[in-house]
Parts: sequence; C-alpha cells; structure tokens
Amino acid sequence: MITPRTVIGARFMKAGRMYFFETRGVDDVDLNDFVIVHTELGEDAARVAILPTDSPLVMVDPPLGNVVRKATGADLFALNKHKRMEEDATRAAAEMARARNLRVKILGADWQFDGSSLVFFFSSDERPDLSELNAALAAHFGTRIEFRRMGARDETKVMTGVGTCGRELCCSSWLDKFSNISIRMAKEQDLPLNQSKLTGVCGRLKCCLIYELETYQEVKGKLPKLGDTFHIPSCVSGSCGTSGCATTQGVNVVKESIVVGMVDGTRKELTATELGVTFTAIPAHTKGVGSYGSDEVPRQERPTPITETGDGQRKRRRRRGKRRGGRGAPPS
Repeated sequence: MITPRTVIGARFMKAGRMYFFETRGVDDVDLNDFVIVHTELGEDAARVAILPTDSPLVMVDPPLGNVVRKATGADLFALNKHKRMEEDATRAAAEMARARNLRVKILGADWQFDGSSLVFFFSSDERPDLSELNAALAAHFGTRIEFRRMGARDETKVMTGVGTCGRELCCSSWLDKFSNISIRMAKEQDLPLNQSKLTGVCGRLKCCLIYELETYQEVKGKLPKLGDTFHIPSCVSGSCGTSGCATTQGVNVVKESIVVGMVDGTRKELTATELGVTFTAIPAHTKGVGSYGSDEVPRQERPTPITETGDGQRKRRRRRGKRRGGRGAPPS
C-alpha cells in the first residue's frame, strides 16, 4: 500500500505544465502564492495552483521535488530581477547568434532561481552547431547554459499573441498541454474545410477544434443520420402505411434537432425531446488537454539535447528502392 503524502501542485510558467512537490511541512500557502522548490536542476520559484492535500501518489504525477519555503519578500525581489535579466539575456544571445551567422531564432531565456543555469529557448529550420555560442554565452554570463529547441506550437506559447476570437491565445493563457489535432475533428463538426480559418497563429490546426468535439459526437451519434428513413413518434406502429414516414434532411447539433421530409412532401423540425432521445452529460473538456505532441517539450526536466554535428558527421540516409532508369542512368 502506498503511503499518502502531502503534496502541492505548482507551475513554473503562467500556462505551464503542472508539477507536484512534497510540502515537507510548508502548508501555509494560498493559491497563486510563490514557493521556492528544490528539483534535480536546483532551486526554482513556482506559483501554487493546487493547495496541499493528502493524496496517494497513484492519483497524481510523482513529486518532482520538495518545497523549501514560501517565497519571502527578498525572493520575490530576486524573481523580478531575474525577469528583467532574462530580457537582456535574450537580446545578448540573439546578437551573438547573428554575429556567428547562425540561423536560429532566440525566443526567450529562463534564469534558474539560484543562478545555477540559464536556459535559452530557440527555434530553427536546421540543426545548427551551437557549441561555440554555448561557450561564448557561458563565458559572458558565468553560468551553465542550456538550449531547448521548440516546435511551432511551443514557440507561439512563449511569444503569446491574440487569436481570431479576439482573446489571448489559449496556449499562453491557460492551456498547459497540447493535444493532437486532426482535420477529422473539423469534418465531424461540419466546419468548412478552409485552411486559413482552421489554422492558428502557430501555423498548425487550432487547438479549439477539440473543445466541442465530444458534444458533436454524442449528439450526432444518437440523432438519426442524414438520409435515414424512420417513423416519427406520432406514427404509432407504422400507421402511415409506409416503411418510413420521415427522412432526415438536416441535423442541427447546437439546437439538438433534425429537419425531416415527410412522405406528403412537407418538412418538419423535430427536437431530441420529441424523438425521445437523451444525451449523456459531457464532462468539462476531458480530452482537450493531457497529451504532449511530438514538438512539445516539458520545461523542467526534459531539455532538448543539442548534438555537435559537423558536415563530416552527418549520417547518410538510405535510399529505398532502385534508381529510375537502371544503374547507368544519369543523375537527375
């Protein structure tokens, strides 16, 4: 049997991933308070999102570390100082990268609270050799330097922005994990397959395509489908004398109703209540958050490794199949 432990849920970023820490007696905290936590990377500051509670470890992720103390006034002053230093570090790293003709975009920086490391977030279409830049930054700032490559969605999360809805992007305001979005989700919600309208600021399919997906699946799965022929409830035991007195011509998921064509040529709108159909309540966004995609990198414990690869160290890709035109064909 697993012994219950008192844990606390906290985030390092505004909409970052949730991590759990053992409180070790530090229980006098409120929501949104800052606490100093100890992890494998050293001490860092995190904002409380879930208050201490006795929970078995099987119900939450394994604790990442321990809570050292509730942030004091001096800690908050140091935290704000680090935020200003991160802006200067980002500009300095971008200038050094341009001076070395590196095709990388420096997105931001993150100082470890205890100053033991400085992490730079970057994006690039290539696989640049950052060893020289790493050494220059380490000498400039006098601390250990890490680089973390970010995908298109993570880049937008760091840079923030405003969506087509006019509000701050979900990923930078509250969405802590990304889900795998596919064009099938738009098809199931009868949305027009217009790429410009389905694509977000990051250039990927919008995360909000999954928000109402379960509702559409529930309603469309229980209401008669387009083209189905059936007897309406008022037609008892097929009293109309036909194999089906109504044919589904349209489905309105929002109103939970269908439009049917009757055998006499008239059209009716029937609600789910009139059809005797009931729906199961959909829990609040159960599938919209919770799985990392291939380009999302958790901030704290999984830095993207940067390998030092030169032109002579690149691996050759094996070509499948035979060259068209035979062995003696000239290269195209």
